[in-house]
Amino acid sequence: MSAINKLFRKYVIDPPAEGKVQLARSLVVGVIATLVDMGSLVVMKEFLGLRDHTIIAATIAYILGLVTNYLLSTFWAFRGLNTKKRGVEFAVFAVISLIGLGLNNLIIMLFEKVLGPRQVLGAWLNADKYYIIGKIVATVVVFVWNFGMRKLLLYRGKPAADNGSEPVTVEDNAEGDAADNAATGDAVNPPAP
Repeated sequence: MSAINKLFRKYVIDPPAEGKVQLARSLVVGVIATLVDMGSLVVMKEFLGLRDHTIIAATIAYILGLVTNYLLSTFWAFRGLNTKKRGVEFAVFAVISLIGLGLNNLIIMLFEKVLGPRQVLGAWLNADKYYIIGKIVATVVVFVWNFGMRKLLLYRGKPAADNGSEPVTVEDNAEGDAADNAATGDAVNPPAP
C-alpha cells in the first residue's frame, strides 16, 4: 500500500484513532460547515431581503452550519466514539452550540454596530459589510470553543480498533479516567453518578 493511500485511509476512511486525525477531520468539517453558514448568511443578507435583520440571518445561517457540523462530526470526524445515549449527546452538543451561537451573534453585532460605523478598518470596506469580517472572526472563535468543548465533553473516548469490537464510549472513558485518577490520587475527572 502506498504512503498516500495509507494517509488517505488514516485521515478519510478509517475511524479516527488519534487526536491529530480528529483535529484534521474537524477542520474539514469546520470548513464545510463554515461554507454553509457564511454562504447562507451572505445570501440571506444580500439577496433574500434580510439586509436589516442581521441577527435573524446569522441565527438561521448558524443553525444550517450547526446541523451540517453535527452530522459530519458524528458520522465522520469522531466516528466510533459513541455515547450510550444519543439524546444526552445531542443535548450537550446543543448547549455547547447555543453558547457558540451567542458568541457568533455577539461578535457579528460588535463588528456591524460598533466597529463598522467607526470605520476602524479604514475606508477599504463599507460599513454595511463589516458583518462579513465579524463572521470571519466569529468563525475562528466559535470553532475553538466548539472543538474544545466537544472534545472535552463528548468525544473523549478512544475509538474501537478495526477488529469488530465495540467502540469505547464517553461513559466507559470516564470510568477509565476515574481508575487512573484513583491510582495516582488525582480526582480531576471523577465518574458521572
